[in-house]
Amino acid sequence: MILETYLRCFVDADALDATVSFYKALLGGEETLRFAYPETGLELAAVSSPRLSVLVIAGEATKREPFEATALTIKVSSLAHYADVLRANGAVELDPVQTTPVGQKMRYRHADGMVVEYVEHSS
Repeated sequence: MILETYLRCFVDADALDATVSFYKALLGGEETLRFAYPETGLELAAVSSPRLSVLVIAGEATKREPFEATALTIKVSSLAHYADVLRANGAVELDPVQTTPVGQKMRYRHADGMVVEYVEHSS
């Protein structure tokens, strides 16, 4: 089951708090996630609302660059299930399942060319 879909927003590290505040006000949402990702040099925060969720990815431009080709992040209940669905429908695996500070992730290029990160949180 898809649990939440996040539009991705990339900002400098010093803009994280202001960006989260902006999306909270704009969407009437709440900050639902914040964590440092030391292996990448980034910090992430999510603002969730019933109509739109935004994943803010903050850090130096050179650290963010490898992540900017990914259009969406989709939080799912089971990565294994969605890997099967994606492959059966012509998607190509770009990054296999990897551990993150909050669970696991994988990345696929859909048949239409869109690059999407799928995440499964451990809590």
